[in-house]
Amino acid sequence: MLIFKIELEQIEFEEEIDSYSRGHISVQGKHGIIFSKLSNKNHSMMIFISLCDLLDGVRLFLINPIKNRYHFVGVGSSFQFFLVKKGYSNLILTSVKNEIIDEIPRLELIEDIWKEIKSFMLKYDDSLNEKEIVKNDLTISIEEFKKQFNL
Repeated sequence: MLIFKIELEQIEFEEEIDSYSRGHISVQGKHGIIFSKLSNKNHSMMIFISLCDLLDGVRLFLINPIKNRYHFVGVGSSFQFFLVKKGYSNLILTSVKNEIIDEIPRLELIEDIWKEIKSFMLKYDDSLNEKEIVKNDLTISIEEFKKQFNL
């Protein structure tokens, strides 16, 4: 079972959450784990912008029968992973070093991402000011993902 986790980086009390707030993604599978939060080096990303890229990128990758590989890179970070189609219903998730993290059904990836996006937004959506550019972009990305996969 794939475990997909999104978190906002610890911020100071008086600091506001904005379009450029940084955070982390971790993905744990049967064969390994990749994460942006390392003890010796910080690979945090602009989390809200990265989530737009992730949702749109995964959605467009999965609906395109010609595209066989998706490369995610966290915005402002070196954190990255790949998804490769294996047949019609399975995906292989690999690290940047080509290490297999997991082989999963498409539906499982969709559900795992959706569950974690909903949980993350439940915590932080109200904290992100309506005037922030990314607020509208992320809302659209979430709605398109939801609509595409009937969630």
